[in-house]
Amino acid sequence: MNFDFSNIPALILAGALVLLLVGLLVYAARASRPGADLPSGPPTGVVAMERKVAATTFLIAAMALLFLGYGLREPTRQVEAQDSLLDISIGRGITQYATLCYSCHGQSGQGAQVPDAQPVRVAPALNRPDMRPTDADERKKRFDFIFKTIQRGRPGTPMPAWGQSDGGALFDEQMNELTLMILNGDREITFGDQPRATVWKQVETLVTQEIEAGTAKMPLQPQVENQPFYADLTDPQKQGVRVILQKSCGGCHAIPNIPGAAGNVGPSLAGVGSRDRIAGGAIPNTSVDDLAKWIQNPQALKPGTAMPNLGLTAEEARNAAEYLSTLK
Repeated sequence: MNFDFSNIPALILAGALVLLLVGLLVYAARASRPGADLPSGPPTGVVAMERKVAATTFLIAAMALLFLGYGLREPTRQVEAQDSLLDISIGRGITQYATLCYSCHGQSGQGAQVPDAQPVRVAPALNRPDMRPTDADERKKRFDFIFKTIQRGRPGTPMPAWGQSDGGALFDEQMNELTLMILNGDREITFGDQPRATVWKQVETLVTQEIEAGTAKMPLQPQVENQPFYADLTDPQKQGVRVILQKSCGGCHAIPNIPGAAGNVGPSLAGVGSRDRIAGGAIPNTSVDDLAKWIQNPQALKPGTAMPNLGLTAEEARNAAEYLSTLK
């Protein structure tokens, strides 16, 4: 059982009550011994009244201590109850994802090639760090973004509208559970009979079990190694192509040579290597370093931009910039 020990005044009061109870017990023990000058038999008069007062005080102090202990426990109990309810919602979201979403977004949220899409389209990764911000205001904004995307779909992309209000099959509560699952992808939970692990690891385990049982198919990943343009790239540029695929940059941008990169949310990156400025003209683009800095932390260079921080390392951002700089 856990208690909230941050409430110092309550702890002081609890200590005082404990001392009072101990004092009353000591008093009661001494008062229970009959004195030499007292008649035998039940106590009467002042002695009886003192014992009644002591017993009443003891009961009041004990009840106060009991309620105080409950009060110290209550904040922790509420947090544990909220955590338990959150885990239940996330678990339901995992089940829905493994049924409805994994074939496009991957068995661990890494993104995948949309089945039967012509031309090839790649659904964005959902396990990116920017999908689970830690700031409270940013989390609320991200929750709304994910929920509304599930509900309404994304026009011009293979993402359908899942909300019943938009002609889909899901209730608001089901979309809420999916949203919570994505928003808490790095949270460790217990799911079914699986060992405790992060949400995305639980998703991967569940989907893998279904694939092995023959009830699901492995999501397709776009292939570039056998394409002519890839052989002419340097090693950093090849690594950059892999970063672009892994982070599903093509979900928002049209990017030459990248399978499925036909997004229209952000600007086309065709010819980005020959542009003097990027980000709507706000950021200079005179070198690979300029482009890498923008890719790694766009919010620092242009606060409020729609371009998210994807949690890339400096090396990953540099490699992505190396490839994009070849697009003249």
